[in-house]
Amino acid sequence: MMNRLRATLPAIAWAMFAGVSAAQPGIPKATQLNPGGLKPGGGKYIVIGCVSRDGQTTPPVFVISDSRAKPPAMYRLDGDADLVRMHVGHTVEIGGPITPASSTGSSGNAVPTLKVEALTYLSTTCVKLQ
Repeated sequence: MMNRLRATLPAIAWAMFAGVSAAQPGIPKATQLNPGGLKPGGGKYIVIGCVSRDGQTTPPVFVISDSRAKPPAMYRLDGDADLVRMHVGHTVEIGGPITPASSTGSSGNAVPTLKVEALTYLSTTCVKLQ
């Protein structure tokens, strides 16, 4: 019985690691859930990144920086300000539709808007942007 168990454990471990590495292909800038492109009412996207407040405007404007893209992708967040405020400085995963750039961020660049339909907290820290 023990010999059979010893022979089986390496095979199980190999199968687990092979499955994990196969499930992690390159990570796109914004992962699209449904086809539709960047148009109003289009597809749903998943963005993973760091939440920050853009300037000291009233009402507050929050953005997410997806550092997986080079240069990092920025999205203005359209959602419950109290919920998003709790996650400033955290890494989160946000899902929802993206609309084309119509407003500008503090850098003066046009930034697309991500409607916050789902938010998953990932980490208390953010990846340092370079």
